Amino acid sequence: MGRIRIYLAAINDIEWLCMKIPLIYIWMIVLRDSLKDLHVIIEPKGICGLLDCSVVTGELGYWTILVFSVIFSIAYLCEFRMKWITLIVFLISIVVFSAEESGGILKRNGTLSFLFLAQSAAYWLYNVQRKKLRFSRMQFSIQAVTVGYFLSACSKLIDSGLSWPFDGQRIALQVLKSFHYKYYTNLDTEQLVKAIDFVEYLKGSENLIITVLMATLLLEFFALTAAINKTYARYYGFLLLLMHLGIYYFMDIFITSFAIPMAIVLINPMFLGLHLFINRPINFFIPLKRKIKK
Repeated sequence: MGRIRIYLAAINDIEWLCMKIPLIYIWMIVLRDSLKDLHVIIEPKGICGLLDCSVVTGELGYWTILVFSVIFSIAYLCEFRMKWITLIVFLISIVVFSAEESGGILKRNGTLSFLFLAQSAAYWLYNVQRKKLRFSRMQFSIQAVTVGYFLSACSKLIDSGLSWPFDGQRIALQVLKSFHYKYYTNLDTEQLVKAIDFVEYLKGSENLIITVLMATLLLEFFALTAAINKTYARYYGFLLLLMHLGIYYFMDIFITSFAIPMAIVLINPMFLGLHLFINRPINFFIPLKRKIKK
């Protein structure tokens, strides 16, 4: 019994590390890109309505935040003072991403921020209870992701009701908005040409678009079921990934800050790759069960 517990604890720690590495790497990339595009606060939003976020703009703000973020990322990977490190990473995220939105750039990076808040909650609650912590730090992360999808579905239902999937004939406006936003952000005239082509395509694929939207609404609304256990989470992660790829294919909309953290937390591809490489009995799709001889 003792050996099995040690084995399961080791597997859990490996799985947690395989989640942390790509998560903090993606966070650094997104944070760096946000800081590079951040030059001025146009209309304060979020926490920038309470604090002066102009300190993170410009070259000095860029390098100061970047250097400290690298230090905190290393501490995060080394599991050093995780109660405080996860909280600090969350605060940096919320300030930078709020400043980004206040500067007129909307990338919806909130999911990344609240993932670290969820992990911080696990460490504050169970820092001295190692067994509960091993479970909670991953479970809270899964819950943070799935709640985001559920709230997205609730927003759609509140705005449009059950008829939201059947508003597919008006999805062209959202697609046009997406392409025009890319044009105004990068001044890429090719985006305007692609917008016209896509709208023409959508006009001839109304039934298919309605099906995609219906599947999207159902997957988002029932996303909380992924929090039942890690087996459900992995199945649901692949379904959500297919949903994102389908939306990207049909509508050219891909919300990176939702899709990539979801894949890292729910599917954990690094852990899956490690399992396939070393061919150990770490079963991804069937809960791990061991018979114990009396």
